[in-house]
Amino acid sequence: MVPVRDRRLVSALALAVIVSISATGCFATVGGQQGAARGVVFSNTGGELASIFADTAYKELAGQGIQVAEESPNNEAKLTAMVQAGTPTWDVFYASPYRTLAKCDVLFERLDMSRIHTDALDPDLVTPCGVPVLKSAFVLVYNADKYRDHPPRSWADFYDPANFPGTRGIMNYAKDAGMETALLASGVPGDRLYPLDYGRAFATLDRIRPSARFYDTGAQQTQALKSGEVDMMLAWPGRAYEAAKNGAHLRAVWNQPLLYTDSLGIVKGARNVDEAYQLINALTGVPTQEAIMRRQPYGAANNKARPSADPLLNTFVPTSNVTGTEVRRDNRWWAGNLDEATRRWTEWVNR
Repeated sequence: MVPVRDRRLVSALALAVIVSISATGCFATVGGQQGAARGVVFSNTGGELASIFADTAYKELAGQGIQVAEESPNNEAKLTAMVQAGTPTWDVFYASPYRTLAKCDVLFERLDMSRIHTDALDPDLVTPCGVPVLKSAFVLVYNADKYRDHPPRSWADFYDPANFPGTRGIMNYAKDAGMETALLASGVPGDRLYPLDYGRAFATLDRIRPSARFYDTGAQQTQALKSGEVDMMLAWPGRAYEAAKNGAHLRAVWNQPLLYTDSLGIVKGARNVDEAYQLINALTGVPTQEAIMRRQPYGAANNKARPSADPLLNTFVPTSNVTGTEVRRDNRWWAGNLDEATRRWTEWVNR
């Protein structure tokens, strides 16, 4: 893996100074080089995805005289403060699609689609303020050594500690599918999940409360799977793959995976709008999309990109394991209900 050098090179304060003197022909870059005055600042998740972006999209733009600076993590509270103060130092923000919907014209600019190469993107995933950058899913992952000849095969099994004893891992955020998978386990059809029935969801979640472990970061999720701290996980595929790559004997259950996408938006009041559009096109273009699929278990947002042939990686790729039972997240519902869902989730976790 090629590391991203100086990944957090530009702090918000330092970047404000850099941008203010950019007329001198100097712009900070990932890698610490000095180059052309044209630049763009990308707030993203960091980690392996940032490394992939640096090896592909950033190099592509560097060849066009555009230098990419980045900052991670992509903190929405910080973004909000920047925009409200009228001094955003980020140009492109890596976001959940329901946030680009909820905060369209507030935190994110309405996009000029004539400037984005959308012909190979799923039109159902393109919104007024956001475009997809990858496809993934929340999926049930289990320790194959623990369950051997009696593995879980559904969300109903995940929420059935009597017949499938063992510890369960769940991310401690409402948005990370605990309520949705609980409803699927209780028999709610995938196309009738929304609006979420909180009472029914928490009644199902109560069944695994004594055996549940809650995590705040993806790194914790990977470590829990790798160490055997949990026997099952409501997992992010990328984190499950990292654990499997490091020796964990894991299997994924592709029965009702909850599909989701990640999106890109241009920050409201961004200073480098032209370059922001060019960065979005580079990130969603075939070279970057194929690199994502070669190195991480995600599906491409660009339907012209060719998938990886790596069998271990493809074990955790949603688009390689379509069974006809997959469930699509309702981003419009989440755009309008994230705060209330978060309040309900927090109350349940802390009671």
